[in-house]
Amino acid sequence: MSRLAFELLLGQVLEALPPAPAGVVDAGGGTGQLAVALAGHGYRVTVVDTSAAMLATCAQRAADAGPEVAGRVTGVQGDAADLPGLLGQGVQDAAVCHDLLTRVDDQAALLVSLAEVLGDGGVLSLGFANRDWLALRAGRRGDHAAALRLVRAGGSGPPAGGEAITLGEAETELHKAGFDLASAAGVGVFTDIGDDDLGPRELAALVELERLVAGREPYRSSARTLHLVARRRVFRHDLPGDRL
Repeated sequence: MSRLAFELLLGQVLEALPPAPAGVVDAGGGTGQLAVALAGHGYRVTVVDTSAAMLATCAQRAADAGPEVAGRVTGVQGDAADLPGLLGQGVQDAAVCHDLLTRVDDQAALLVSLAEVLGDGGVLSLGFANRDWLALRAGRRGDHAAALRLVRAGGSGPPAGGEAITLGEAETELHKAGFDLASAAGVGVFTDIGDDDLGPRELAALVELERLVAGREPYRSSARTLHLVARRRVFRHDLPGDRL
């Protein structure tokens, strides 16, 4: 992801999260690019990742940002599919999960794990590769067989592990896991890797354009990355006298 695309995504995430210093778990947070940025805005972030090497890089990135930021970042080695076992049930105010959903074999299990580590009404920021964008890219490059395969995948039932998904598929899986979708936006409708080198005027125009179309169709569904914000469904708990 380019620096520009990351900054656009970070802006969307900050708008979605509850106010700092809320507790946030970064599932599959890797080297901590997003976690450290959030800690810089006052959030208490727990990064969960299977890789000790990536967690070490995350810790160094946090240390480089200064002692206050480093003090708000904690690394935990483990599988994001077992967040409640690692951190406890219902203990986090929010969760961020970016670039992980389409890399795991069991997407449903990951989403359930994210739901269970959040309290009722907890916020999930979920980012993932958009299969519709991949199909468009393949078709425009002349690889029509690949584009056909990607388009056909949408009618083959629940998403397969390790594959990109669409907005509609993600919303369905979120609902099954106990989430209600609050908003959906695209990141990278017009951006490309070389855009970080644009001049100030061109860069400002591109940023304004991306922000304008992020939540608007058909642009959103053709974005490189989809960013969904969801809330854990509030389940009614029995109170004394409720049962007959």
